[in-house]
Amino acid sequence: MSASTARAVFERYLIAVNGRDADAVDDVLHPDFEDLYPQTGELTRGADNLKQIINNYPGGYEGEGLGEVFGAEDRWVGTPMFTMLRIEGTGDVFTAVQKGRYPDGTDWYIVVIAQIKDGRVWRVQSFWAPTLEPPAWRSEFVEIVERP
Repeated sequence: MSASTARAVFERYLIAVNGRDADAVDDVLHPDFEDLYPQTGELTRGADNLKQIINNYPGGYEGEGLGEVFGAEDRWVGTPMFTMLRIEGTGDVFTAVQKGRYPDGTDWYIVVIAQIKDGRVWRVQSFWAPTLEPPAWRSEFVEIVERP
């Protein structure tokens, strides 16, 4: 499978999950799909469990507009759940950086690393991190920039 085809599969996966499109999720997931959340130790196995997580997300999804997608084929992508900030990768491994808003109004950054196998999304690791105020002790060593 070419890198551009693998990337297209990964993009379809992100759009399907973010769009809560269960049929599209079925079309892009490998039969042995797994998504690991290293921060909590949760492992989601199979399309049915992923769809249950999507369908039972508390408070619904709130999008934040469009972000530029960088990589071999730059283009704009927007989804109702998260703002896509960046997609990169080669071969069969791709990474996406997204920003999402939880129902409580907090903003989080999400990094998704996925491996494609047999033309489908096979293994995923998803990292979730809330936005934080910078600590005062670093203030003399850094400059504060606008967050994407």
